[in-house]
Amino acid sequence: MQNTTINKEASKKISLEQLKNLQDFNAFMDKARVSLGELSIQYEFQKADILSQIAVQQQNFNELEKVIKEEHGNIRVNIETGEIVKQEKQ
Repeated sequence: MQNTTINKEASKKISLEQLKNLQDFNAFMDKARVSLGELSIQYEFQKADILSQIAVQQQNFNELEKVIKEEHGNIRVNIETGEIVKQEKQ
């Protein structure tokens, strides 16, 4: 069995204040990473929900447009006044 001597330099420790600061930083970074992950997940769910709502509204718009064209023909509508303007043939 070989005798091992411990280097006094290697056994030194940082101060308790420095250790606490390192631990606090590490805890903060862990919490920040978790928060970013949660935020990313929430963002993706909200994005999917909004895209779904847009798809539904687009379908509703297309149906409304079809009804208006069946009733009035190929027209343009002033969205502010509702005034009908005949679509010019190109």
